[in-house]
Amino acid sequence: MSVKQKTSQNSILTYFLIIVGFVGIRAMSALGLFTFMGEYASYVFTILVQIGLLFCLSVFMFSGVQKQKVKTTFKFYGYKKISPKAVIITVALGVIVFFLNIFVAGFFDAILEFLGYNFQPNNKLESYPIYLLLINIVFTAVLPAVCEETAHRGLLLKGQSGLGQKQAIIISALLFGLLHLNIEQFFYATIIGFFLGYITIICDSIYPAIIIHFMNNALSVYSGFASFHKLTFAKILSLPYVFLQNNFFLGVLFLILFLTLLVMTGYYLMRKLFVETTVKNMTNIQMELYKELAKNDYINDIKQSKAELEGKTSVENKINLQELYIDKNIKLGLMTELDRQLLSNKTHNKPSKIAIALLVASFVLTVGITIFTFVWGVI
Repeated sequence: MSVKQKTSQNSILTYFLIIVGFVGIRAMSALGLFTFMGEYASYVFTILVQIGLLFCLSVFMFSGVQKQKVKTTFKFYGYKKISPKAVIITVALGVIVFFLNIFVAGFFDAILEFLGYNFQPNNKLESYPIYLLLINIVFTAVLPAVCEETAHRGLLLKGQSGLGQKQAIIISALLFGLLHLNIEQFFYATIIGFFLGYITIICDSIYPAIIIHFMNNALSVYSGFASFHKLTFAKILSLPYVFLQNNFFLGVLFLILFLTLLVMTGYYLMRKLFVETTVKNMTNIQMELYKELAKNDYINDIKQSKAELEGKTSVENKINLQELYIDKNIKLGLMTELDRQLLSNKTHNKPSKIAIALLVASFVLTVGITIFTFVWGVI
């Protein structure tokens, strides 16, 4: 079995066990096995799923089956630091994703409602103090951003990269949407999954995806808080609906212009983020390569001069540029030995039969439960 096949198989094996564990915990929750915990049941559920399954299994089990250090796994997943400027750009991009997500979610919700899906009403709170907002941000924004991205943009995206970047993005995005096990969240979660996978690839770091995921979820939580307390933020979010109610055509025009502005701004920020991450890293590597080549030329010149004085034929040091490039990436912490093996492995990237079976089983299980939620919603 090639390195690509082994990594792909270990990745999907780990993820399949995450799905099985997630479904099992959801089943126990549905059967009321957590009710004795009272109001803390949902928090325990989140900790078990997010930290226990999505994070710990993704990191420690994959490290175990790959027989590598946990530190190596983190680097392989893309836990590579980015500059403060890149963080600021990513935060702004996360705000844009939040507003775009509102329209995408609203569009698909309208389709589901047309098909007869019954949306479950949210439990109305009698009070919404600031401490509850902070707790919700931790459990709804911080934990999912770190843990879900580790599992999908780390374990799946990088683990399946041997199959090709496009295939890895598709697999990680679809399973990201399906793992919500909810027809309401599947569509927009999958679209965000495609975007986050693409961002992770072009930035060669998982941090932008984590930040965008956090911003989207945190703003969603805050919008609920703002709506409860009738704050300005909630009024801003309601402006499109007010426009549509007062003047439909003017409202549609406003939405088109607003969405166009968001998309154009998002594209601009993505280009800036690419420059601030990948381009900057490539520039640093090029500087290291220039230093190494200059050093090698200097040594060759000395050998040539010495050979001429002694009347001998000099032998030049030859450098393998590809190996040197990879070595510099590893030295700068931008690549791991597993990345080296995946790049140097020239065998076909067809997954093993076990990996295919596990991948199919993962899709069948998550698709089946997601469809059931839709059927139950209709009934």
